[in-house]
Parts: sequence; C-alpha cells; structure tokens
Amino acid sequence: MRLITLFIFFVLTMQFTKIYSQDLTDYQWKNRIILLKDTNLDSDWLQAQLKRLNSRQKEFLNREVLFLLLTDTSVYNEKREVMTLQADSIVSNYGLTNFVGLVLIGKDGGTKLKEEFIVNPSTIIKLIDNMPMRKTEISDSKKID
Repeated sequence: MRLITLFIFFVLTMQFTKIYSQDLTDYQWKNRIILLKDTNLDSDWLQAQLKRLNSRQKEFLNREVLFLLLTDTSVYNEKREVMTLQADSIVSNYGLTNFVGLVLIGKDGGTKLKEEFIVNPSTIIKLIDNMPMRKTEISDSKKID
C-alpha cells in the first residue's frame, strides 16, 4: 500500500512540474524561435529589432520562425500577450542572464545565433537557409511541386 501511495505521489508531482515549468520544448521540431530579450518590452533596441524583423515577416513565416519577447520575468508573443512559458527557465537554459539581444533557436532546440541588438534580418535568413534541416525542407517542398 505504501508503494502505491508513493507511486501516486510521484506521478502527481511529475504532472504538476510539467504544467508549471513550461519551456520551449513544445516548439521543438516544429518551429525556429527568435527570442528578443531585454529588461522591458518598451526598450528602444527591442522595438527597433522587432520592426526590422517584421519587415521580412513573410520570409520568417515561410521558415517557420516564431518571435518571442523575453524579459527576466515574463515571455510574450509578438502581440505582447503574456505566454505560459517560464521566463526563468528559458533564461537559465539558454544562458541569457544579463544578456540583451537576439537569440535564434533552431528546431532542434539549440542556439544558432546569439547577438546583441541590432541583427540584420538578412543575416538570420541566410543562417537559417544554410541549416541542414532547412535545406531538407526546401528539397522536400520541391519534390511535392
């Protein structure tokens, strides 16, 4: 009986942890992510970077890129809506303590680019297009056509 109680406790603890410690793993293998990290959303640098990225929005959409805005305490989508992702987990996992700038995360979850603001969108697009997974996506889409 004690073993069953311990097992139930363990399962419930794991579910609780899964719900409340969300990081970017839900996006892994589905999306590339651009994190724009600053101390607040109204930062001139963050806004300038976002404006540049939005000027190439169709190209990023075609490459399955999501933009997330990140502070030390919260994660927002590009409409400035708070997301359920845990900022502290993302900051810790990607080494973003005291960092202000842009981070490109590949579909595999790895950091592909980490630069201070301002990063030219062309640089990011070229980097993505040279990734093996992107080359496969392009090749596969040509087979379908």
